[in-house]
Amino acid sequence: MKKALKFIIPVIAVILAVTIAVLGVFYEKIFYNTDWYIKKSQTADVKLTIDANKKGETLDGFGASACWWSQFAGDSEYAEEIAKLLYSKEGLGLNIYRYNIGAGSKDNPNTKITNPWRQTESFYVLNEETGKFEYDFTRDAAAQKFLDLCLSYGCIDTVVLFANSPHYSMTLNGKAYGNENWWVSNIAPENYEAYAEYLVTIAEYFIKKGVPVKYISPINEPNWSWGVAGVNQSQEGCFYNSEDIYAVYKAVVKEIKERNLDVKLAGPESGEIGHRLYEWFDYLYKDPEIRPYLGALSYHSYWSDDLVNNKIGLGNWIKENVDDITVEMSEWCHLPCDAPIDSIDGALRQARVMANDLNFTNINSWTAWVGVNGIGIGDDGKKYSDGLLAATDDFSEYEIDMRYYAVAHFSKFIPKGSIKISTEKNINDVIKTVEEKDGAENITLMKYGVNYVSYLTPDNKIVTVVVNEGIGRNIKFKVDAQHMSVFTTTQDAKLQQTYEGEIKEIELPEKSIMTIVFQNDSFSRTETQTEKE
Repeated sequence: MKKALKFIIPVIAVILAVTIAVLGVFYEKIFYNTDWYIKKSQTADVKLTIDANKKGETLDGFGASACWWSQFAGDSEYAEEIAKLLYSKEGLGLNIYRYNIGAGSKDNPNTKITNPWRQTESFYVLNEETGKFEYDFTRDAAAQKFLDLCLSYGCIDTVVLFANSPHYSMTLNGKAYGNENWWVSNIAPENYEAYAEYLVTIAEYFIKKGVPVKYISPINEPNWSWGVAGVNQSQEGCFYNSEDIYAVYKAVVKEIKERNLDVKLAGPESGEIGHRLYEWFDYLYKDPEIRPYLGALSYHSYWSDDLVNNKIGLGNWIKENVDDITVEMSEWCHLPCDAPIDSIDGALRQARVMANDLNFTNINSWTAWVGVNGIGIGDDGKKYSDGLLAATDDFSEYEIDMRYYAVAHFSKFIPKGSIKISTEKNINDVIKTVEEKDGAENITLMKYGVNYVSYLTPDNKIVTVVVNEGIGRNIKFKVDAQHMSVFTTTQDAKLQQTYEGEIKEIELPEKSIMTIVFQNDSFSRTETQTEKE
C-alpha cells in the first residue's frame, strides 16, 4: 500500500501541476490577451438579442444617384427594365432619386473631361447670338425621360437635385473642376448669387413639372480639390472652404425665400467622416438664417468601410447634437472596387457598410452612389463595376451586380417609416489590423465579422439584416416573436427564402447576407417620433 501511495502521489502532483499551468495559460489568455479571445469569437456561434421597445431613428428610405448614366439609359432599349429593377416594387423599390444638375462640361470646349458619361449637359446654355447664357429645359432630355419613367412606378417620393460643381461659366478657371491653386474654391464670391439663382431656377422648373423635389444640395464633397494643376481632371467637382460653404447656403436660402418655393436644402455632403464634417454640420444646423430652410444634414461614407469606430463616433455626436432634422448617408460605393460584379465579396462589402451606417450613425436614409456604372475589365479578365447594375458605355448590354442583392436585403423588407430598434450581439468579433511604423503599433482597420441592424416596420414586423463575412456558424435569436422567415444570399444563392417557421437556431452560412422577418402581433409602435436612446 505504501508503494502504491508513493507512486500515486507524484502522479497526482504532476496532474495538479499540469492543470494549474493550463488554467494559468487559459486565465492569461482570457484576462490578459484580448486578441486571443476576440479571435475565438470570430468563429463562435452568434446570439442576437432584439428589443422592439428600445426605439431609435425613423427610416426615410433608400435611394441611388442617376448621375452620369441616366442620360444614356433613358434612350436605351433597356430603359424600362433598368427603371423597374431600381425604382419599382418588383425591383428594389428605391424611393430616393438623386438627379445631377450638370455643370455643362459637355458644352464647354475647354474641358479636359474625356469620359462621355461624365460630360454633363446643362440647362444653362450660351446663346451664341447674344453672347449670354439662357435656360433651355429641353436639354438633358434622356435623363429627364428616365426620371419620368422611374416616377411612373410610384415608389419615388424624394428627389434630390445635387450639383458637383457650379456651372462652368461661374467658375474662376472656366471649367467645372479644380482651380490652379490648392485649397482655393473655384467659384468667386461675386458669383454666389448667380449660382443660387441658377440652382433655384432649375428646382422651380422640376417642381412646376410635378417632380417631388424635396432637397437642393448645392455642394458635393467640398473636402477635396478636383483637377488641380492638371491632375485628375476626370469628373466635375469643386473644393470649398468652410466660409464658402456657409456663404453659398445663405445665398440659396435668400433665393428660395424670395420665390417662396417649397423646397429645402441638404448637405454639405462631406466626402468622408472627419473633423470638418462635424464643423459643417454644427454651423449649418445652428445658423439662424440657414436652419429654417435646412431639411437634411448629408454626408458620404467613403473611406470608413473598415473603421466602425468612426461611425460609432459620428452616431454619438448626432445623438448628442442633432435631435429634430433628417440625417442622410447620401453617397457611397466600393472604393477601390476590387470585387468582380459576380462575386459575393462585393455584396458583402455593400451590405456591411449599409448595416453599420444604419446601426451606428443614427441616420434616416441610405443612398448608393450610382444605380448603374460602367463595366471595366480587370487584369484578371473579370468584369468590375461599383454600381448596383453594370452596363456597357452605350447601354447595349447590362448585368445585375451582386451588390444589387445586398441592397435588396434592406430595401425590399424595410420600408419607409420603419423604426430602428435595439439589437445586441453576444460576442466581440472585432477584426483588427495592426501596422508597425517607426517602432510603434497602429491599428489601421477595425471591423466586425458579423454585422447587423434591426427595424420595426409599419405593419409590426421586426426585420433584422445579418452580414457574415467569416466562416459558417450557428445563429440564434432572443426576440418577442413566434414566427420567422429567412432570406439568404451567398455566392450560389440570390435572395432565396431558406426557412419559414417557428423561432429557432439556424445556420448562418459562410460569407452570407441574411434577412430575417419576425412576426408577432403584440409589437408596439406607439412611438412614431424618433427616440434618442
